[in-house]
Amino acid sequence: MNDRELLELAATAVGYDISHSMNTERLMLTPSVDALLVRKDGKLVTTGWNPLIDDGDALRLAVELKLAIFPPEGDDGDFAVASVPDGVLDDFGETWIQESVKDGDKLAATRRAIVCAAAEIGKAMPHMPDSNHRPLGDGA
Repeated sequence: MNDRELLELAATAVGYDISHSMNTERLMLTPSVDALLVRKDGKLVTTGWNPLIDDGDALRLAVELKLAIFPPEGDDGDFAVASVPDGVLDDFGETWIQESVKDGDKLAATRRAIVCAAAEIGKAMPHMPDSNHRPLGDGA
C-alpha cells in the first residue's frame, strides 16, 4: 500500500471527507502532493492533512481513534508501536502495528505506526461512497 492509500484509509477511519476534487488533481502534479484536503461535518479541516509528516496531524489521529502509542526507545532497527483498541478490528483483542526506525528518525516511525493503525481501522469500515463515515473515537 502506498502513502496516499494509507492517508485515504486513515482519513476514512477518523471520519474525514476526502471527496474534494483537489485531492485527485494533486495526484496529477509532478511531483504529486500526498497531503489531503479534508472536511468534517461539511467544514474544511485543512488543505494539507498528512499525519505521515506532521506530528500534530498524527497526534490528533491517535487521540481521535484512541490508539495506544509506544515510541521507540532505541535507534535504527528499534520499533514504534501503535495499538488499536480491543474489539475494533476483531474479537481477539488489541491489534499491534510496528514500524521500524530508519535513519534515526524515531518521530517518523511513530507517525507511520499511527497512520498504519488508522488505515487498518479504515479498511475495516464499510465503504459506502455517499455515506458520512463516523469516526470510531468520541468525536462526532
